[in-house]
Amino acid sequence: MRKKLLLVFLAIGIGGILLVLRIVSMNNRTDAFIYETSQMNLPKGAKARIGKGRILDVAYVPDGTQFAVASSTGIWFYDANTLEVQAMLPGHSGIEFSMSFSPDGKTLATAGGKTIRLWDTETLKHKTTFIRDTYLRPIFVFDYVSFIGDGETLASSYSGYIDLWNVATNTYHSEYHIPSGDNTVISPDGSVLAYSRGEVVHLWSVLRGMERREFIGHTKSVKYVAFSHDGKMLASGSRDNTIKLWDIETGEHKITLEGHKESVECLDFSPDGKTLASGSDDYTVRIWDVDKGKRRKTLKKHSSVIRKVVFSPDSKTLLSYSSYSILHLWDVASGKLKNTLKDHINIATSISLSPDGLTIASGSRDKSIRLWDAATGKHKRTLKGHRKFVSDVSYSPDGLTIASGSWDKSIRLWDATTGKHRKKLIGHSKQIISILFSQKGDFLTSDNYKNLWLWDVSTGKVKYQLTGHQPTYLARSFAFSHDGTYLAAFGKDATILMWDVATGERKRTLKWHGLSMTFSPDGKYLASYGYNNTIQLWNVDDGEKVRTILVGGNTEYDILRLVVSLTFSPNGKYILGGCQDGTIHFWDAATGMQKKILRAHGLVVSNISFSKDGTTLVTSSADGVVLVWDYISLINSIDAE
Repeated sequence: MRKKLLLVFLAIGIGGILLVLRIVSMNNRTDAFIYETSQMNLPKGAKARIGKGRILDVAYVPDGTQFAVASSTGIWFYDANTLEVQAMLPGHSGIEFSMSFSPDGKTLATAGGKTIRLWDTETLKHKTTFIRDTYLRPIFVFDYVSFIGDGETLASSYSGYIDLWNVATNTYHSEYHIPSGDNTVISPDGSVLAYSRGEVVHLWSVLRGMERREFIGHTKSVKYVAFSHDGKMLASGSRDNTIKLWDIETGEHKITLEGHKESVECLDFSPDGKTLASGSDDYTVRIWDVDKGKRRKTLKKHSSVIRKVVFSPDSKTLLSYSSYSILHLWDVASGKLKNTLKDHINIATSISLSPDGLTIASGSRDKSIRLWDAATGKHKRTLKGHRKFVSDVSYSPDGLTIASGSWDKSIRLWDATTGKHRKKLIGHSKQIISILFSQKGDFLTSDNYKNLWLWDVSTGKVKYQLTGHQPTYLARSFAFSHDGTYLAAFGKDATILMWDVATGERKRTLKWHGLSMTFSPDGKYLASYGYNNTIQLWNVDDGEKVRTILVGGNTEYDILRLVVSLTFSPNGKYILGGCQDGTIHFWDAATGMQKKILRAHGLVVSNISFSKDGTTLVTSSADGVVLVWDYISLINSIDAE
């Protein structure tokens, strides 16, 4: 009996040890996994990535085992059951994006900007790039791509043109011009395409190059059109909150589906043809019986506009994602939520790097502040207390305090080491756009769409309210000089206003309509970017212009490039500009010559921050992605050029 009991206890003990080891092992794998994904396909010179980028498109792999999420950082492959990342491919720049798998699943086509790329899905190798001759049409981006028929032909669209490409020979096949319209989609066999113009849906014969028929019936503009997988039916979703089903062959209006309370934003037929899914501006997804024309289920877990719905190849699972980049997987039969992917939510609406360069603080739409390890991208701590979206965060110069501003009209001060809440600053009557510590840490400035407030950090009281300020919305519209003497901000009537921080007295007004600004480390100069696509360097003492730096040339690409974030390097040698096209530019502050361009983010670069010792550079984008750079290596590469 004793031997049996001993064996039982021994078994329990061994089992417990194995369980603990398994848990530890799982935790270790999780940490390693986080580290691994933060290193995948980084831009050259970057050390780590935080966030996976805003969702631009989704598609199932034809065998249904995986789905791909195209984001502003690249194309992420997820296991359809576990949601674990399987692989990642580089993406395209910009927010216009489309992708399509070949019927056999061996090739992925991605379209973004001015190129189409083909990828081997087995080896994850780039196969070829299609570049359209744009001599006669220089301003365009691909907005749609799809394999048709047996997969030997690829169709793409842009600006009223449909291109057909021969996949086997990697060559351009033919072009079809259609009258300018929206929501262009081609039938599965490639014989016809549909597009909308206002309330009317047009059907166009690809082979004959002419319009085949019109579908008329909606009372407001059509937002989305979709073919059934057999190509016999077309669905159109409209701003009139309805969905209409049409017979392709006869042009007959078959039925109208009603139920959405706002505009219908996206549609998808199930592969078996029995079901239609719709996503709406009313934040719901609805599943419809195609034959009966009746609603089966209403899915209500989203909290923002539905951007796309996609059925799995077996028609049993529905994938939907919203404008907040939250992706849900649903059981079609029961309407129950199976899983949720939050990898692509905007976890960094704003960032601030600790002075020692070890920790990044980020504000988020989910009302929280997150702290991240700058070296690995690993999450360290979450600070909660705000009741609405956190619009900006700022580390104090000594690194001991984090300030956060929110749309709940409050500012909170946190202990940067423990994460404990210290103080709440109240008084604003409007949402807070941005905040910033002075260089000495004794003052904090906040912007609330109207006035600039200067707070005494030690007392939590307002010292001054500075009038005449004009926020720029895209970027922080004010800056402290590095010695803490001046506060500069964009003013009304195309000006830059400068105040004495100690007295609140306005010291100078510069005539300049700007978007972003920064002081040099020695406090002698103010650099500001304006809408004429130049950076002006001003002498702080007398307000005179010292130098003009041309940001770009006269091409369409250069003219559209806006410098949203601007900063000096810690030694004052370079001026760095984060641009609307996702690039970061380096200019020599002494000569104004452009020295380097980093192809960094997929969307606008909204923030650039340095560690105090100047070894680490952190940048963030409007999609919430943060990149950590080895600045010494970047500078060495500039000096070597």
